[in-house]
Amino acid sequence: MSNLVGQLIHGRYLIEKLVARGGMATVYLAEDNRLDRKVALKVIHPHLANDPEFRAKFEREAKIAAKLSHPNLVNVFDQAQDGEVVFLAMEYVPGITLRDALRDFGALSPTRVLDIFEPVLAGLSAAHKAGILHRDIKPGNLLITPTGEVKITDFGIARVADQVSLTATGQVMDTVQYLAPEQATGKPA
Repeated sequence: MSNLVGQLIHGRYLIEKLVARGGMATVYLAEDNRLDRKVALKVIHPHLANDPEFRAKFEREAKIAAKLSHPNLVNVFDQAQDGEVVFLAMEYVPGITLRDALRDFGALSPTRVLDIFEPVLAGLSAAHKAGILHRDIKPGNLLITPTGEVKITDFGIARVADQVSLTATGQVMDTVQYLAPEQATGKPA
């Protein structure tokens, strides 16, 4: 995907800088000119944007995440398409992922682990009460702000609790390193 920095997306999101690039999408910091706030714009890669099945999955992520509102969950504000650009507009959370913190600073003290663990559980509890299972909790999907707040992001493979199963082809969609043991044996989460 070409770099979108400097472009105005959907007539309102001015792309300021690249934040992260993954296998399915690129995340940019953008200014929402309509509401005068910073947002994270998750733009799916063009080859995936042209895949109807992936587009449906991406739109499902937006709908699932938009139903949730909790201080420890990243809020989703918008999902749309502007020409070839298919995107989610989300709450921008400054800071780093837990994965990056572990890589850069090493093991955490037991107290710091609890400081991170408690808000993660609170966010997951709110999602579960709304009937949503995240299904991809891992250090790369936990954001830590400079003030120590923790937010869960990336509901890309989340499911409504009563619809959780393997994919139609029998393949597991979770990140294998963080897969629940019951899911590895083909049982429901």
